[in-house]
Amino acid sequence: MKTFFNSSALETSMGSPSIACIGIIGKLDNPLHISIFPPHEDSRLELSLLLNSCLDLVEIRRKHTSVDQDLGLLHAFDERFAAYGWLTNTDVKFLIIVDMGGNVTSTVDKKKMAPFVGLRDSDLKPASH
Repeated sequence: MKTFFNSSALETSMGSPSIACIGIIGKLDNPLHISIFPPHEDSRLELSLLLNSCLDLVEIRRKHTSVDQDLGLLHAFDERFAAYGWLTNTDVKFLIIVDMGGNVTSTVDKKKMAPFVGLRDSDLKPASH
């Protein structure tokens, strides 16, 4: 499967997940607004097709289950991209395609961030009175 991203955005280090595309889709499946974020501007057609395929998934879920407003994960397209959806009570759909590779950080940015210290066992236990 072809991956939908600008190859210049890849580096050896991976960052945190970031939003690649947001689509607001109307009641009649008409696009009300589509935003594509850097570095994915060159992939407008591919991301539009992914949004369109998400509309099919929303309809399938609506027919087979009682859908609440949070549709959650609609589809993981490959190891890097995943689509999430929300449905309003007016049938407007919010679709977000997340780049799980995310924004890569430079070595300068990494030095600015404090090292992550995981949760300790004492953090998970309730305080006793």
